[in-house]
Amino acid sequence: MTDSTKDGVMEGVSATDALGTPAEVATLYHLLTKINRTLRTRGQSQNLSAGVASALWTIINHAPIRLSALAERESVSAPTMSRIAAVLEDRGYVERTPDPDDGRARLLNPTPAGIELIADSRTRRAQLLAEAIDSLDPADRMTVGRGVAILAGALGMTG
Repeated sequence: MTDSTKDGVMEGVSATDALGTPAEVATLYHLLTKINRTLRTRGQSQNLSAGVASALWTIINHAPIRLSALAERESVSAPTMSRIAAVLEDRGYVERTPDPDDGRARLLNPTPAGIELIADSRTRRAQLLAEAIDSLDPADRMTVGRGVAILAGALGMTG
């Protein structure tokens, strides 16, 4: 595989290329990472870093959640997550409430502003992805869709 592009399309990448060697798998991983990063950065709003936006998404989808559980889900240390939560709270995207099961602990809950921010960001990223897919010819659209679905299935991802 090559890393050159022509009109935004990768040259030298063929649907029949076998991804059997470690170098080919590493190249695919690199491309998937770059695609994800591009969608995140171009679809970002309110200047949230990827880590802060990810934490907010997790809070929205798992609220109410303790800081320790959030840190575990995000695979970061508790002190790092504490700083991230403070940023989100300072910006009005989350609020801390007492944990009814443990008066010493606090639970993180999204605010309406935090929910709206993530919803708008998802919409923008989806729009960017749709524009990129729309720029492909129909056969390539089918190939991309099928390839992503197969890969997601192989990784045990559903829906």
